[in-house]
Amino acid sequence: MTEPVISLHEVSVRYATGRETVTALDKASMDVLPASSTAIVGRSGSGKSTLISVLSLLRSPASGSVRALGREIGHLSDSDLSRLRSTLVGTVFQSFHLDPTFSAADNVMLPWYFGSGGSRRVARARALEVLEVLGIADLARRLPGEMSGGQRQRVAIARALFTAPPLLIADEPTGNLDEDTALQVSDALYALPGTVGSAVVVVTHDTQVAKRAERCISITRGTLNYHDAVKPGARGEGV
Repeated sequence: MTEPVISLHEVSVRYATGRETVTALDKASMDVLPASSTAIVGRSGSGKSTLISVLSLLRSPASGSVRALGREIGHLSDSDLSRLRSTLVGTVFQSFHLDPTFSAADNVMLPWYFGSGGSRRVARARALEVLEVLGIADLARRLPGEMSGGQRQRVAIARALFTAPPLLIADEPTGNLDEDTALQVSDALYALPGTVGSAVVVVTHDTQVAKRAERCISITRGTLNYHDAVKPGARGEGV
């Protein structure tokens, strides 16, 4: 059986708000397999952001367990967890967060500037490689201000892929794009499991974007609901 990139088992997350305790995630179980695509949909306040923070290893659950790259995170020190997080996940946001003074290639290389290792020559070659995967290698020397919104988001996706993470999480990646561009960008994201092997998890309000994924999970009041033929039962079952 294929080992999940990340697995949540009966995960609950609670917040104290004054005298009340709010359950943001309620016994959520979810396996993300390598080279898979998943869309997560839900209203504001449904628990999407909390789920993403757990999948990104930024938040530990109040109960339940999280296993990433074969390691139970509850047993890890803060430094080990930080190293695992940097190895596991690349993130794409609604806002592109590109440096306006950097070319596309230099924006993709930002992890190298912050110490991901290797020579500049190797880092630039890697940046050009992932720009090619996204179909925008010809934009390598352009500044963000010289690109369309869809092109800027593709650069942001390429940057998230720079370190070859096994998991890419995209949080409302098409929220700032028009309808046609949103579908083009979502198609580029959902192609990544086949082209680079990363698992892709997309959080979206757009049903057209969501239905392009291999599976869709809706979240309501912290409870996950599966909308395809495969639903996890026991721990370790594929999704």
